[in-house]
Amino acid sequence: MAKTLLSLIFLLSLTQNVLASDKAFAVLLSYGFKQSDLVNFVKSYPELKDLDVASENNLKEGEEFSSDFTLKLYAQDSNDVYIILKSDNSSAIGKVETQYEIEVKSIEGDIRNTLHDTIFKETKSESLANQMAVAFKEDFTTTKGMRRKALYQFEVEQYYEDGKFIKYGNILSATIIVGRAINKKVLKIDPENFSWALLPEGYGETNLPFYAPVKSSRVSSLFQLNRRHPVTRRHQPHNGVDFVAPSGTAIYPAMEGEVITISRTRSKGKYITILHDNGYQTTYIHLKKFVKDLRVGMRVGPEEQIGEVGSSGYSTGAHLHFGVIKDGYYVNPIYLLKSYGYSQKEEYETVDEIEELPETLDSV
Repeated sequence: MAKTLLSLIFLLSLTQNVLASDKAFAVLLSYGFKQSDLVNFVKSYPELKDLDVASENNLKEGEEFSSDFTLKLYAQDSNDVYIILKSDNSSAIGKVETQYEIEVKSIEGDIRNTLHDTIFKETKSESLANQMAVAFKEDFTTTKGMRRKALYQFEVEQYYEDGKFIKYGNILSATIIVGRAINKKVLKIDPENFSWALLPEGYGETNLPFYAPVKSSRVSSLFQLNRRHPVTRRHQPHNGVDFVAPSGTAIYPAMEGEVITISRTRSKGKYITILHDNGYQTTYIHLKKFVKDLRVGMRVGPEEQIGEVGSSGYSTGAHLHFGVIKDGYYVNPIYLLKSYGYSQKEEYETVDEIEELPETLDSV
C-alpha cells in the first residue's frame, strides 16, 4: 500500500512538471506515451525529468500517434540525443551523442515592448530570448515610454543534422542600438567566475586608452540605453557618464587629440569634441566655460586644461557629461576609462610597477 502511494505521488509530480513548462515529458505525452513509460525512462536517464528539448524528430513523419514509431529528442544544452522506440506493447529508450554541422546566422530587427518577448517572437526560442535578456538586463529591458526606435542584432550558432535545422546554440555577439547609442557584447570568459557569458567588448581589459577627464570621486549616472531624462522627463539613451564635480573644476582631454568642435546648444550647453588618433572621439558637455585661446584644429594633450565643469544646457547641477564616440555611435565609456586622471599617472602606474616587481625578480 505504501509503495503504491509513493508511486502515485511520484506520477503526480511528473504531471505537475509537465504542466509547468514544455519539458521532455510534455513532448513524450503529446506522442501518446503513458506515465508508466515516463517512470521507466527516468530510471535509465534521471535527467529527463528536467530536460529542455530543443526539437524532436519523428522518424515516421506524419504518423506521430501510430503504434509503431521512433522518436528523437534533441537536448537544448548538450549534444545528447534521446532515441525512443514505441510499439504496440512496449517502449524503449537510448541515448547517443551527435556531432552537429554548425553555421552562424545574423538575426536583426526592431525591438517592440520587451527585449525578451521580441526575440522569442522572432525565433520561437526561449533559450535565445533568455540569453539576450540576461546579457542586457542592466542596460535595456523595454521600449515602453521611448520615442526613438530600438534595434537589435545578434550572431548566433545554428546546429544542423543531415542538413536539417535542429536548434540554436550560443549567441556569439549581440548589439542594441537606440538613436546614436550602441551597446555591443561578445561571448567571452568572465574573469570573475570563469564561465562563458555575453559581456561588453572591453570588460576585464586592463590596458584602457583614456584617462579620467576630471578629478572626481563619484559618477552620478552611467551609460544607459533607456533612461528618463531628469529635465525633459523623456525616455532616451544616456550616452555617456556623468562625473560629479564642483563648478569650475578643471577638465582635461582623456587622450591626446585634435579639437574638432567648440560649440553650444540648447540641450548640451557648452561642449567640446576631440578626435583621437585611435579613431575614437570624446565629448565634454555642460561646461561652465572653455579655456582662453582654445581653437578648433588645435592639438591638445591630456595634461592641458580645455575647460571647466559647469551646468550649462539641460542640467540639474554642476557635473561633466563625458561621452565616447566610435564609428558614429556613442559607446559605454566605463570600459575604456582608467580610474584616474593624467596628473595622477605616476602615482597609480608606479604602484602597479612596484607590485609586479617581485614576480619579475622570481622569473629571472
